[in-house]
Amino acid sequence: MQLARNRYLVPVVIKWTITATTNVRAGSALVGSTVLPAARRPDGLGPWVLLAVLEQVDPSASYQRGFTFRGRFGDPTARPTAYAYALPFPRGSTFPVLQGFHGKFSHRGSNEFAVDFDCPVATTVRAAREGVVIASNGIAVGAGSTPDYLDYKMTNFILVRHPDGTLGEYMHLAPSGVLVKPGARIARGQAIAVSGNTGFSSTPHLHFQVMTAGGDGISARSFPFAFAVTQDTTEQPALGRRYTAWE
Repeated sequence: MQLARNRYLVPVVIKWTITATTNVRAGSALVGSTVLPAARRPDGLGPWVLLAVLEQVDPSASYQRGFTFRGRFGDPTARPTAYAYALPFPRGSTFPVLQGFHGKFSHRGSNEFAVDFDCPVATTVRAAREGVVIASNGIAVGAGSTPDYLDYKMTNFILVRHPDGTLGEYMHLAPSGVLVKPGARIARGQAIAVSGNTGFSSTPHLHFQVMTAGGDGISARSFPFAFAVTQDTTEQPALGRRYTAWE
């Protein structure tokens, strides 16, 4: 049998393939997409999930199989509830939108509904919504616009699971700029990171989006959202518009 389980505090969708089998008979499909349920605690383990049924043909002979997979954080069934997000930088700070929804540089596909704020390195990043930190990376250095920088390992980020099951993604953070750990419950407006210029980036900025995994283990889906730009006004981020955090 081929089994898998998840160590993150959020479901993970994986696209997996079993290849190069020797002395193995397959009793089920050798490729598939599977949702692995969340772990119950940070660095814990979720339940085992059966991916495929395999049988050793000759018990007296050695056997082998190859296994590859890709994964995405998030519950593919999660959908956002109505919510006015806080601007993710300190009260009194003003920054323009460098790239908004459907941005030509990189806001396509899984990043379709994302916003980039043109803020300098070392700007305090504050939580746009309350939730639980489910994953982060703070050890990446360097930035570029070549495909290798699209790998999550090449950028510093924080993922926060919101009460509706969607994820808030904060990216391009400074090296050692992550201030919260997986499992931490964070409040709206809490300082969680320091902005930087890591990963797939051509200039220092803060990337934020609301998202979840696609059902295939490869894609992700982002959702349109609005910021509370004043106490009484919400607005989807607009390219070139300058926003001042008031709370």
